Amino acid sequence: MQQAAESSSLIGVALDGRYLIQREIGRGGMGIVYSAEHVELGKQVAIKVMLDKYANDDEAIARFKREALAASRIGNPHIIDVSHIGAAPDGRPFVVMELLDGEPLSNILKVTGPMQPWRAIHIMRQVLRAVGAAHAKGIIHRDLKPDNIFIVNRDDEHDFVKLLDFGISKIVDTAEQMAATKLTTTGMVMGTPLYMAPEQATGAPAERGVDIYACGVILFEMLAGRPPFDETNYNLLIAKLLTASPPLLSDLRKGLPGSLVAAVHRALEKDPEARFPTADVFAQALPSDRSISEPNLEILDTLPPGSPGASQHVAPPQTVPPARRGMPRWVLGGVLALAGVAAIGAAVILSKGDKPATATTQPAPAPAPAPAPAPPAPIPETGKLEIETIPSQATVRVDSREVGSTPIEVTLPHGRHKLHVELAGFTAIDTEQDVHTSERTTTVITLVAAPKSATAPKQKPNKIVTTTKPITAGSATSTPLDPYGAPNDVAPQTKPDKPKPQSSGSMPNPY
Repeated sequence: MQQAAESSSLIGVALDGRYLIQREIGRGGMGIVYSAEHVELGKQVAIKVMLDKYANDDEAIARFKREALAASRIGNPHIIDVSHIGAAPDGRPFVVMELLDGEPLSNILKVTGPMQPWRAIHIMRQVLRAVGAAHAKGIIHRDLKPDNIFIVNRDDEHDFVKLLDFGISKIVDTAEQMAATKLTTTGMVMGTPLYMAPEQATGAPAERGVDIYACGVILFEMLAGRPPFDETNYNLLIAKLLTASPPLLSDLRKGLPGSLVAAVHRALEKDPEARFPTADVFAQALPSDRSISEPNLEILDTLPPGSPGASQHVAPPQTVPPARRGMPRWVLGGVLALAGVAAIGAAVILSKGDKPATATTQPAPAPAPAPAPAPPAPIPETGKLEIETIPSQATVRVDSREVGSTPIEVTLPHGRHKLHVELAGFTAIDTEQDVHTSERTTTVITLVAAPKSATAPKQKPNKIVTTTKPITAGSATSTPLDPYGAPNDVAPQTKPDKPKPQSSGSMPNPY
């Protein structure tokens, strides 16, 4: 009852005379997030107001304001924009931020399970850009996790990242040095144990390496469907964090590029000095987009010897003569023996005649001309269509023929094809998609829940984002045995766990 009263107390209030509070959209450990309208500009914003119970807690107030200060100092498009700091009529501080349309990465992972590598890399590159920008301003986040990575719905770019919650960030070279394991008055550990670097768990001062480590854990989870250490017992989790090596990513997810596996494990090194020195170097070590590229040898050569993916310089094999390369010795001996028998047989045939043929002997008839080789079969004009849905495991029909469930890639003839996508509990979609010769077309469809009744309010339409790229020699390819057959170059996806039920309270707090 106290929370409900506190939530409704500001509805209809115009903070600072210009931000009209409309409704609650989320609640966190320290504050309530409202949607509001700037009455002069007519612009929608989000406002985070501190909970009343912390109004007299100096440490909580400092942490609350630190978040706004850190985010506003960085000024990066992948970090949530803060435009104003003020105080409510009862004295509680509030922060005005941009209003985001999307959901946290943690929610997406609950639905999709392990991600396609190209999608995980695309998201992590943006996270690393945001982290690098923060580090350049002397700010260390210290609590990176999927809950604080918000995936925004934008028409011009799929999976656009916004980094949130700088509430426990450390501004370098200030007097503030809070230990990583210290409990605050909110009862939260300074850093989430699943994504905490080993040095954080020991209470050592947090440096930039703690954010590099957390990014490695998040990328590991996006690819494997679980973090490296996922013990539910806190003490056991910390013990493994300090002493155990993480499981090899390539054992949990087959078929990943070696450079990707190496980059993740370097970020997870227990010694901060062995990790990537900067977020930019981490991003450079990731393979590009969807190609299965070779590792960046200049970066991987700096890996500690024996670590996963470290470069191994092996002497080149001895040169084998071209005539014998790849031919077993017993096969070569058989070929020589047959050649000798053929020579002896020719000599015996000549010896049976009265004498060798002379120039006056009637010449043998000329052999018949060899038939002209058949013209090569025309190369079919085909392209690739990659279909992904959010959530995944939707059934896909192409031209009325079922081809499998998402995510999926099929090879199709050049031209326009009809798609039907359906998933239980979601609104089915029928659309058309053009496939071009020697190009890969990627269609990402965000499904919406089906209305429960005819009188239910109208839902947002399904969202479709399509991109097209040439099929290069370095990209994954599939053999077009059957233009509508199941793809044979897509690594099998681990079946995602069923989504965990949301609490019956308010919406998840994206801030």
